Amino acid sequence: MTALVDEVAYADTVLRGGPVLDLSDWRPGDHATEEWRGSRPRAIAITQGNVVALGTAAEDLIGPDTHIVELDGNTVIPGINDGHLHFTAYSVTSHTYVKMGTDIFTDVGQLSSFLTADRIDESGWIRGHGWDALTIGRKLTAADVDDALAVNGITGTPVVLFDWSGHSLTANSTALSLAGITADTPDPAGGVIERDADGNPEGFLTDSAISLLIAVVPPVPREQLLDAYRAGQADLHALGITALTEPGLGPGHRALLDGSGSVEALDALADLAEAGDLTMRISVLVLPNGTGGANAADVKYHLDAGLADRYADRDVDPQRLTIAGVKVFADGTPQNGTTWHKDPVHDQNPPGHHCGHMVVTGDTDVDKVAELREIIRIVDDAGLQVAIHAIGDQTVETVIDTIAEIAPNSPLRHYLIHTTELYPSGWETLAANGIGACFNPVIMSTFVRFLAPERILRTEPIKSTLHAGVRPGITSDAPVVPPDWRPAVVNAVTRAHCWEGPVPTEDQEAITSVDALSLLTSGAAIRDRAESWRGTLAVGQRADLAVLEGEWPSDEDVASLLDRRILHTLVDGRTVYTVLGSK
Repeated sequence: MTALVDEVAYADTVLRGGPVLDLSDWRPGDHATEEWRGSRPRAIAITQGNVVALGTAAEDLIGPDTHIVELDGNTVIPGINDGHLHFTAYSVTSHTYVKMGTDIFTDVGQLSSFLTADRIDESGWIRGHGWDALTIGRKLTAADVDDALAVNGITGTPVVLFDWSGHSLTANSTALSLAGITADTPDPAGGVIERDADGNPEGFLTDSAISLLIAVVPPVPREQLLDAYRAGQADLHALGITALTEPGLGPGHRALLDGSGSVEALDALADLAEAGDLTMRISVLVLPNGTGGANAADVKYHLDAGLADRYADRDVDPQRLTIAGVKVFADGTPQNGTTWHKDPVHDQNPPGHHCGHMVVTGDTDVDKVAELREIIRIVDDAGLQVAIHAIGDQTVETVIDTIAEIAPNSPLRHYLIHTTELYPSGWETLAANGIGACFNPVIMSTFVRFLAPERILRTEPIKSTLHAGVRPGITSDAPVVPPDWRPAVVNAVTRAHCWEGPVPTEDQEAITSVDALSLLTSGAAIRDRAESWRGTLAVGQRADLAVLEGEWPSDEDVASLLDRRILHTLVDGRTVYTVLGSK
């Protein structure tokens, strides 16, 4: 088997006794058959953080001081790389906010049980996250929150409750007053203040409008943020995640998720890295604008001011923490009516707006497209990767065509985020112009409910995109959904999440379980322009890996993955999580 012997006398670490899915020879369409699994090496050797040998050659490097991990038939996989995981928002909402996910908050009548006096933080606010209007039957209002506070005797406490999507929130009357949001407050460009029949704000804000409220919410204190980061990365390592893209830190933070992804958070990550406490590999996309109102002037201003250069003078290993590019929101979310489509989708929108629009600045669709083109040009000229949130089919087509026009086959590897409703043959345009794409199989079930069956068939066409020559990403978008990648693999392989009943035979977009693993590892490294040193477990790559309980499942048995634990995680050959014994 393969080895990099050079001057390696003995390995620092050897994992042996189970299949090693190094993925160095993966080809689209590979299946996890018994023959395929049986052909994998059954040991891996690591020295100074590098993979130096596989198979019998790895065991030959066991010396008197080699750390040996017995796999006992469990499977080594490359470390998972989530290409779209809001690390700051995930860490903060998971470890400092009131959890209000769909598994526990299912009825508006439960609200008072969440908004109790002990949940008031040191700033005097209550902050919650995760509620879903579809689960509880309607949007939360300020009156709902005020009533719940009154039940608990804490009337007047400012409250902000972020929904699951990161594009909406509900604030109570005290918080609205602190933000100065009244009947006279106009809707900002790219956002909506929901109002009652008399025009008074009801407390529910979407997209760029959330910035009006977040502007008055006190930031999470620095030490609390650092503690949340440490806890968050421990959560992720327990899932086998060794790398991620943090998609959006910067001045646009007030209109994204909970608003915690500020410039200060960008700097706090560097503090964590300089202290030696950052064990995750993180590629950051800076965010000049939030979820609405993207414009070229702001993008240019913040890039010229050095937003993407904040780590230039920091003692930070770029293989551990780097600023890779710029995040841009071209459209919003289907539930808010802010995605742009060729055919009517948004029945809830006013007449003339049922197809939606992009959330880029501009009075007309033509103006918005021109503004998006200028934003892409500015980012490309700055030598930065541009990653564009695009969901509706008209948005997706516009973004692809614009990147293809301005920067075809760019070495920066520009890409689309979500790429939800990819138009027919769009994958061919992606491949021909070297444009990447990310998909979110877990979130998808929240979107397809808006679409007719013929449109669902071309929603998230991962297989067509992959076989066209693109290496699409499979990502979570946590904390929009949990960061656990295993349900995403199951959904990508079965496509069952797209359909209420059996998957129709016309749906041909399912990929294999091996494909899914590769897109979560080597595919993500390609998008990060890091495939020369990570993403597989080939000899010479960095030793970022995880040990999965049991065997990697076949397509037919993929649902069993949900019950398979991660037993051991290494980054640079160092243990960052384990439940395994060693000798």
